Amino acid sequence: MSPVLTQTTTIRPITDEDLDTIVEINQDALEGVGPLDRAATAALVEMADDALVMTDDGDIAGFVITLPPGVAYDSTRYRWFDEYFETSEYVYLDRIVVSADHRRKGVASKLYDAIEGDKPIGLEVYDHNDASLAFHSGRGFEEVGVLAEGGPVNIMMVRPGD
Repeated sequence: MSPVLTQTTTIRPITDEDLDTIVEINQDALEGVGPLDRAATAALVEMADDALVMTDDGDIAGFVITLPPGVAYDSTRYRWFDEYFETSEYVYLDRIVVSADHRRKGVASKLYDAIEGDKPIGLEVYDHNDASLAFHSGRGFEEVGVLAEGGPVNIMMVRPGD
């Protein structure tokens, strides 16, 4: 495993051909994200604001999916942010996942750079995921609440808009 990314990295929209690999990457990261199957992934991509993959030498290194307000997404975390924000001008980051072979190489930062704009971003991080909490704090996200649903405790975080 190379400690750096190759010179041939690309960020592009998710395609149907990417879905199986995305599911595999997601399932390999269940300590930090909820499970997805192919149908659920396709549904998320369909309702997404941004649904992007980053490739490194042709291989998917990571992906990000954001949702706009007001979509029919059956998630208590998504609905929490819909109630938290007093405006319809925000983005919900459903998940950002980096493949095991590409972690600690700047993939997540590059994916964030691709989706960050002037709107506030809401997301949640499992309370036991110290690396993700530190990463998001470093990018300007602040804790705004806690949501416990019987599974992992979710730290609700927001990065204010510009």
